[in-house]
Amino acid sequence: MKRFTSLIAPMLVIALFLCMAIASTPPKAPSPVVFDGIFSYKADRDEVVKNAAKVGFIKNSVSPSIVLRVPHANQQILEQDKNTNANNISSSGIFDPNNNLYDLNVYNTIEKELLKGGFTVRDRALFDKVLGDKSVSDYSKIKELTETDLILELSNIQYVPYAFNAFSYHTKGRHGVINTNIHNCAHTIYLYGLKLEFKLIRVKDNDYIGSFTYNYSPCNNAPCDYLVSCLGDDCSEPYVQQGDVKITAQRLITREIITRFVKESSQNLVKQILE
Repeated sequence: MKRFTSLIAPMLVIALFLCMAIASTPPKAPSPVVFDGIFSYKADRDEVVKNAAKVGFIKNSVSPSIVLRVPHANQQILEQDKNTNANNISSSGIFDPNNNLYDLNVYNTIEKELLKGGFTVRDRALFDKVLGDKSVSDYSKIKELTETDLILELSNIQYVPYAFNAFSYHTKGRHGVINTNIHNCAHTIYLYGLKLEFKLIRVKDNDYIGSFTYNYSPCNNAPCDYLVSCLGDDCSEPYVQQGDVKITAQRLITREIITRFVKESSQNLVKQILE
């Protein structure tokens, strides 16, 4: 009995320290919830503006000659990005982290569609060399030296952000019924589309005779599914999990998709020039 009594004090001390330790331990932080988010957003409408009277001569020409030009600022971007990414381009085309809109394949794709449409495509480098000659300032002279009727300027190709403050997701209810729910986010999250803009110029008269704008959204015809990690209403950017890597933002648009968009836009461009 005396021995038991002598153990009470140490046991009370130990119990007290255990209680203090438990009380001082911070509560476990809540874990984010990962949703299979559903997004839908329409691309902006395509826009074609042209001077019908001045474009009309093209239909009556046999293999009208054309050159694809890149604005000087974009040429610099092209060279910088080409050098940076030359050894880092994925051959799979799936969620490539090095998507480069100013890639030479874009220009080659456009030129191939011009050739298929019956145009004679002039060499870009040679044309730029003639334009860079300060002694040649008359556009009629440029036409004579380059034997080129038209300049097609790729004035812009860019990613376009689409903003979201909420997304939908599905849950399974009783009897297997699928319910659609909305999750609201405290801040804006983004998905991206593409925009491609051309200017058409008649060389002989230095006339701006057409403008062509094409838009793309990956969720234009059907909703897109992306993962979204949320802690309450604090939402991550939509992403795709690829191994240990989260693919987000512009990188969700693969090189294959970019090339297909440029090809289809170029096909529409050729038709609309010749209409």
